[in-house]
Amino acid sequence: MSPINVRSYMISTGMMILFTIVLTGCAGNKLLVRSFPEENIVHYSQIKGWEKTKSLNNTVAYMNEGDTLPLSISMNTDFIGFEQDHIDLVAKKKLYFMIKMPENLTEEEISQINDIDMQRISQWSDAEKNAFFKKFMLYVSADAVHWAPLCNPKSLRNVFGYEKGFISFGMMANTTDGLGASFNLKTVP
Repeated sequence: MSPINVRSYMISTGMMILFTIVLTGCAGNKLLVRSFPEENIVHYSQIKGWEKTKSLNNTVAYMNEGDTLPLSISMNTDFIGFEQDHIDLVAKKKLYFMIKMPENLTEEEISQINDIDMQRISQWSDAEKNAFFKKFMLYVSADAVHWAPLCNPKSLRNVFGYEKGFISFGMMANTTDGLGASFNLKTVP
């Protein structure tokens, strides 16, 4: 896989690992304040045809309100599992994304990145997560100036202005629909 494919992969994978990283923790990176020139801010759809010579380290990708990003999600436990290849995440307002990653990765390093999967990341120790996220980090912003690491709930609260959040998983049963389940993630201003 070429370096550009790895960089594009990192953006799309960043969103997919949101749930895993938020639930399992990551490096304690704080809020970052950094602005970018207008020419370095591109719509996320432009990343797909990115030139190999360009660096994503000095580039911001954005999604407009209503834009969708495909998400693949799965759960595999000893007692239950599921796999959904495609769920559309819909932006409810303009969002900006920035990737921090080393320049000039070797072919071996690129190969190691390609071999990382979410199940392995969830099993890493805190030290392994910290080491990885010192080199690779996905930041998100509401204004393209104040950046929160995607895996840092406190920084996300500061950037997006919500007070707290709730995650719930529930089971239900009734005579009309039978057995069902629900998963909800909600922020509270």
